[in-house]
Amino acid sequence: MKTLLKADSISKTYIKTGGNIQVLKDIHLSISQGEIIVLMGPSGSGKSTLLNILGTLDTDYSGNITIDDINILPEHDLANIRALKLGFVFQFHHLLPEFTIMENLQIPRLISGYVNNDSEIMDMLLYIGLEDRIHHYPNEISGGERQRVAVIRALINKPRLILADEPTGNLDRENSQLLLNLISDLKEKYQQSFLIATHDHSIIEIADRILNLKDGKIKEGI
Repeated sequence: MKTLLKADSISKTYIKTGGNIQVLKDIHLSISQGEIIVLMGPSGSGKSTLLNILGTLDTDYSGNITIDDINILPEHDLANIRALKLGFVFQFHHLLPEFTIMENLQIPRLISGYVNNDSEIMDMLLYIGLEDRIHHYPNEISGGERQRVAVIRALINKPRLILADEPTGNLDRENSQLLLNLISDLKEKYQQSFLIATHDHSIIEIADRILNLKDGKIKEGI
């Protein structure tokens, strides 16, 4: 199976007046095509920091990252790499409130230069049962529906890897299960990979691999 992301010797230190804090210590990680990896760890262990580094949102680290055979360097057009290779899902959906659901899904393609294909977007909305919500605004649909739209938005540009940070954090049990089912189904349908940082142990049920981040280091298993 093709390796989509490889991270070698990733370390991160926060410079503080009271003393430096090394939150990530010589981390090695690889993610293959069509793989769901769940990243567990206590609050403050650095899960979000690691996702931001792997997603090229944070460039203040030591180590090396390769994404889809591209060796990531600070001088690269990282915004373009993110637009074409990566998708992001956060605990808060971050849908733009002044735009309709359809418009929120069109925006990533406009930014990346894709020609919008509304029929393709409609197919994805049909897939998640929200085809009748295209003219609604985010505040007119439920929290669970907003998070499902956020997952579809992450897939719009057909990225190779989705990075999700606490995607079920604001959802009740029923909507959390719907979201997990959706992620699992999307993995099978589109062969995309997911790296999911979470405290939610129920997400383990869809994982191909479980990693645990503690004391700045990663180990396999819970």
